[in-house]
Amino acid sequence: MSNIDLTTFERQEQIVELVNVQGRITVADLSERFHMSETTIRRDLAALAARNLVRRTHGGATRVGTVATSEIPIVQRQGEHAAEKERIGAAAAEMIQDGETVLIAGGSTGQAVARHLNAHSGLTVITESLLLTQELLRQGQHQVMMLGGMVNPDEQAVRGTLARQMLVQLCVDKVIIGARAVSATRGISAETPEEAEFLRTFLECGEHRILVTDSSKFHLSALATIAPLNIVNTVVTDTDLDDDIARQVRDMDIYLVQV
Repeated sequence: MSNIDLTTFERQEQIVELVNVQGRITVADLSERFHMSETTIRRDLAALAARNLVRRTHGGATRVGTVATSEIPIVQRQGEHAAEKERIGAAAAEMIQDGETVLIAGGSTGQAVARHLNAHSGLTVITESLLLTQELLRQGQHQVMMLGGMVNPDEQAVRGTLARQMLVQLCVDKVIIGARAVSATRGISAETPEEAEFLRTFLECGEHRILVTDSSKFHLSALATIAPLNIVNTVVTDTDLDDDIARQVRDMDIYLVQV
């Protein structure tokens, strides 16, 4: 049976299977695959979203995810949305002025920010991440302070009470963090209460707070809330962010940058 001969039910079943396998898919791709108009595909996606079988996004759909309750090792996250993270990292780096003191939370998007600091000078960068520290030392023109404590091998970063005790003594120009999940209503979330507490302490270290996250994180859920979204001053994300979500972010008086 060709795709054009499929019933609506059969087509929608195949759409769900494709989304679950690929993680996300666009209306244009589905229209070409099934030889259907984009209007018909949008109706399919709306029907599937109403049954909680897919999650609608701007221009397509993503898989419905479960609530994240454990950290995914950083080596697995580095390849996810890599192009978007590089653009986000470059845009966030442009917001940092020479001579500033910056606290950057570890993570794959935080690494992207660090990679784009090689044109800066006179920075003092504080981080809990071994990977960020290595990148910044390689660049050779910044003062680097690393938090102390127990090293989490999956995250390749320091965690725990000692690191939090250091954080509460710090005051910086800018704080840059990523997130496991983001929601206009639920706020910024992490996989575990411990991670949420750690990043909450990060946010308290500076008055100018920048959230760096690719748009897929706005369609994920995680167990522990770090803080309401409006605690940050700036959100840097990619251009795939849903228009409705972008409007909600701006309505909170948050400066939204999409790259």
